[in-house]
Amino acid sequence: MPSRDLHTKVMTMQRATGETDMISTALRLLAVAAMALGLALPAWAGTAKPVQKDGKTYFEIDGELFPALEPLGPPPIPKDNPQGVDADGWPLKNDPKVKLGHFLFFEPALSGDGSVSCQTCHVQGAGWALNSAISRSYPGQSHWRNSQSVVNAAYMSKLFWDGHTASLETQAPSAAKGLAGNGKQDMMTARLTVVPEYVEMFEAAFGSANNPIHDAWRALSAFQRTLTSTDSPVDRYLRGEEDALDEAQVRGMDLFNGKARCIMCHNGKLASDEKFYNLGLPRQPLFSNIAKNQIGFRSQNYGAGLPEEMFRKTKSDLGLYHRTHNHEDAGLFRTQPLRFIEYTPPYYHNGVMDDLFEVVEFYNQGGGEDYILKDFGYSTKTDRLKELNLSDDEMDDLVAFLEGFSGPEILVQIPLLPKPPERVSTK
Repeated sequence: MPSRDLHTKVMTMQRATGETDMISTALRLLAVAAMALGLALPAWAGTAKPVQKDGKTYFEIDGELFPALEPLGPPPIPKDNPQGVDADGWPLKNDPKVKLGHFLFFEPALSGDGSVSCQTCHVQGAGWALNSAISRSYPGQSHWRNSQSVVNAAYMSKLFWDGHTASLETQAPSAAKGLAGNGKQDMMTARLTVVPEYVEMFEAAFGSANNPIHDAWRALSAFQRTLTSTDSPVDRYLRGEEDALDEAQVRGMDLFNGKARCIMCHNGKLASDEKFYNLGLPRQPLFSNIAKNQIGFRSQNYGAGLPEEMFRKTKSDLGLYHRTHNHEDAGLFRTQPLRFIEYTPPYYHNGVMDDLFEVVEFYNQGGGEDYILKDFGYSTKTDRLKELNLSDDEMDDLVAFLEGFSGPEILVQIPLLPKPPERVSTK
């Protein structure tokens, strides 16, 4: 693959002339005309034409309608875990519950040996994810999936790559008690209750400190609902800001909605249908070829009740099958949302691709070989992936549009964590 920087420079020079520049000029003239008439430029300007149905906008591909992209508003807040919001519905960062969750996100006491916190795998300087192919895990163990960003997780109804939790409130204990944290509830509770500062924060947030570990998950969820990215260039364009996207990105959006078929899975407000697909991704050698990783992986599969003929045959992640035990779910993973994606390489459940250009090239060739077919004799690869025949110009435009899903970096102050009181000798 050519150097990404060199490729971008070459494509930029090529766009100075030719048909693609004529299309861009036409789109800009349309924008000027729309502004003169006091109208907002349609977000779908280009060759991919929208379809209106029941008051909503769709794009049609292969005879099927897919929801158009939409800008994000405030995140939903569950009735059983309320938190303060402003007049427009955005979570308040000075809410006592959010303050407590901010501390707990960086608190390693919520793990087995007190060495792993949420930020161990969700680093704010790495897009609140982890810029390594495979996530970290509890010391002595090995994970097998890529760490996802928690930015905009508040909008999701299927969390983790296999969708095994439906809310932030259930996601937090799953991580802290699972392979990543290996925390035991009694121990984590004790660590919190012996710290006077935490007792005070629980009382301020929940009225008491009688149920700290349950309320810890609720506080962490409230904090994560403040980690939202809703002002990306794509969001602003969808709200009618004609200049939010440049010419290459507008062309890329047209490809996204049509020829490149991205809208089939990355649609609606989330830029994800939250469904599960097998794309035929390459195996991750960092995972498949390391004995320690395989021992931990097979142990987890055994513990999940997978039949022996499945967990002994494959070296690769079985995805949704790990949860459902349905053969048609083998190798399927949830569609990844696209916002904030520029900050979170490498990509996919196994971190097998290093940059967005590599991702687009993968889709351009129709995906890859289905390792489920190779390992088990039947295929679960989605039939939505086809060779796209995108030119280098078009692939570069599509990458430019994907980069437009990322707004400003989100950074918070790392709190100075309170410590338990020192033991007083009775001797």
